[in-house]
Amino acid sequence: MKYVPTLETERLIIRPITLDDVEEFYAMDSQPEVHLYLNRSPLKSSEEAKDYIKGLLQQYETHGIGRVAVIEKATNQLIGWTGFKFIEEPMNDRINFLDFGYRYRKESWGKGYATEAALACIAFYYKNLTHIPLHASTHVDNQGSRKVLEKVGFKITDTFKFTIWDIDCYWYEREALSAK
Repeated sequence: MKYVPTLETERLIIRPITLDDVEEFYAMDSQPEVHLYLNRSPLKSSEEAKDYIKGLLQQYETHGIGRVAVIEKATNQLIGWTGFKFIEEPMNDRINFLDFGYRYRKESWGKGYATEAALACIAFYYKNLTHIPLHASTHVDNQGSRKVLEKVGFKITDTFKFTIWDIDCYWYEREALSAK
């Protein structure tokens, strides 16, 4: 079954990412500030963005789920991505779960877009995906990301070393009973 949503909020359209998004995706993911807590290098070319998007499209095909584009209605501009990624490699001693995440252009930070989109995605999760465990993680120093996760009902339950990027992270869980 496919669970790649198209959702709408007051200010946002949340939809599957396509190869038509390459240039705007690159504009977002090439910003060094976007990668501050990821211990990764910003994208260096549109070709890298295209490859990244192809990986997302593969997630759609393989698992029926994946990160989705966040479009600002007022400008019709891709301002970031959000949503779920099916994790099939061990992360914090867990496997086969959905990782909730997001990434946004620095120009869109502090405007409530991440929380608005997250709330829409969490509502979608509780209507369609509760058969798959849901978790999230963030760098321990990433206060902005922590605030978003906590605003939408995630609670820190652990700390761990994300060995792929060699960063210390908080592990988050969200109880089904607290769904709204």
